[in-house]
Amino acid sequence: MESIFRPNKWFVMFCALLIVVWGGYQTVANMRIANEAKLVGQDIFTWDWPDLGWSSSAQITDATVVRRSDTDAIVKIKGEQHMTSSRQSVPGQQESQRPAVVNLDATLTFYRLSNDWVLGRVELP
Repeated sequence: MESIFRPNKWFVMFCALLIVVWGGYQTVANMRIANEAKLVGQDIFTWDWPDLGWSSSAQITDATVVRRSDTDAIVKIKGEQHMTSSRQSVPGQQESQRPAVVNLDATLTFYRLSNDWVLGRVELP
């Protein structure tokens, strides 16, 4: 029996190129969502309460895409949160700031709105 279809070297190279381009696209899309999660996570965990004398700054060190589909993405972020207190125990005399470092671990869920990713949910362990 005669073979109707025989893959030649051009067909194999085209398929290999298609797989490389698709893999590159997936990697870039995951990197985009991870960078967005780092920025959003830093904004969430950086706050200031001047009335109570507390402030916080966060540095997100790692963002990993757990699952991504066409409509949503789940990203785990890790980092450090530096909290300081500048309360006044005696009026007119300010205590030294007491820094506290807390490890951050959160799961962010993003939803796709047209061509942008919008934060939908934050889960803390």
